[in-house]
Amino acid sequence: MADPWVVQPHEQAKFLEHFNNLGPVNGALTGEQAKRFMLQSQLPPPILGAIWTLADTNADGKLDLREFSIACKIINLKLHGMEVPKALPPSLLASLSPQDLEILGKLVFCNP
Repeated sequence: MADPWVVQPHEQAKFLEHFNNLGPVNGALTGEQAKRFMLQSQLPPPILGAIWTLADTNADGKLDLREFSIACKIINLKLHGMEVPKALPPSLLASLSPQDLEILGKLVFCNP
């Protein structure tokens, strides 16, 4: 059985699309921008708070693409019945390497 925490390429592309549609500034979404998006999941605020704490890996109150992708993946899995982890699964982090995200971003921005 495939590891549910691994972010698949089609998911990365969707997360990038959402991220760009939210209008990041200097490569990051503000807490308010991300909060509005995350609330659309209709998960309870305490659950979203726990997800935010996990996703905001540098605790700067903003989400870059990697952090936003972490939040989206955890939200999606929670909506499908999985529990929010206590710590970020290594396979989730490994599937969102900064190099892969940078390449994906360039492909999307360079190809109309």
